[in-house]
Amino acid sequence: MTPESDNRRARVAGDRLARHYRGVFETAMRDVPICNLRLDVEAIGFRSFGEAAIGIIVTPWFMNLAICGVEGCDLPKAPFSTTAQWLLPAGCIDFIVGHVENFGRVDGCSLFSPMDDFADHEMARATAEAVLSALLDPAPSREPERSPSRYDRRALLFGARQSEPEAMQ
Repeated sequence: MTPESDNRRARVAGDRLARHYRGVFETAMRDVPICNLRLDVEAIGFRSFGEAAIGIIVTPWFMNLAICGVEGCDLPKAPFSTTAQWLLPAGCIDFIVGHVENFGRVDGCSLFSPMDDFADHEMARATAEAVLSALLDPAPSREPERSPSRYDRRALLFGARQSEPEAMQ
């Protein structure tokens, strides 16, 4: 597999999840008061994440960071509703293990719920893209690494570094 084909498989997994949640919206959530009807269901930024896919699912009632299997490669079985820790470039993040009917295991990390603070879908999408960037794009080093200063006991007392010529003998 190439990185391009892996990312295509991840986008397909995200689209399948979005189709599932569109169906949930149409059949069960449309008239629920927590729904922000200015928002749509969308899979945002799904990409390859090892053998899995990662991205954000936006719905009128929640926004979750999601990790799921891709076609032909499910996530390993885990007890429903337990916590799974995933190491992302930004650090270790806790996800809740879930199961989506006709899909399989989907680990979710709630970002927003309810979605009342979003004026429109474009605002929700921009927020999702910013979250993905913050969590998945390697951050540049904030400070250049420095080699530790080396001092011996005499240098600590008199302020001379070990690598500097000894002024006192």
